[in-house]
Amino acid sequence: MLWCLGTIGTNFNVDGYFNFTSSCLLLALWSRILVGMFMFAFVHIFRLYVYIRIFKRRQKVTYVQYLAAAILYAVIIAAYGIPVTLMHNKLTVMFVPEFQTCVYGQLFSEMSFGIVWAAWLAFLVMAYMARNINTSFKEYKEMLIIVVLTSISIAYQTVVHHVVREYTAYRWARITSTFFEYLASQTSLV
Repeated sequence: MLWCLGTIGTNFNVDGYFNFTSSCLLLALWSRILVGMFMFAFVHIFRLYVYIRIFKRRQKVTYVQYLAAAILYAVIIAAYGIPVTLMHNKLTVMFVPEFQTCVYGQLFSEMSFGIVWAAWLAFLVMAYMARNINTSFKEYKEMLIIVVLTSISIAYQTVVHHVVREYTAYRWARITSTFFEYLASQTSLV
């Protein structure tokens, strides 16, 4: 859900939504990328890890493993998020009053897509490793739908952010971007 809130707020698809100009970094970095998309991928990676461990290797999952995953996630978030937060807005993401939107800096965009694609590729590897696991709830078919929709969303975001650098100035780009992210993030809640 945070992924969607960050997307809607960053793309300013709703007039007056998050009407404070200092919210760009909060929405773009923390809500949309780190706590939203990266957590989305990380939760699915850990879910697949648990499936593989229980159903394929016939081993139990302990509290220490849950705790280690949470600590690893927090360390990655802190190592990436805190330095980026301390950087100047022109290097990361800043509010442009003429368009009433947030505009991403080139370096910030590359770094953000780097961390999102790294997390997503790790998820794809885990999904491939879990391909032969059959549970009574058929979770793998659900996981394939999530893989396809989210891969389309991330690929679309990558193309839009790199081909149309000021994509926030174009309403069609903001709406389609938000649609794909919303579709991908809400599919896993079904």
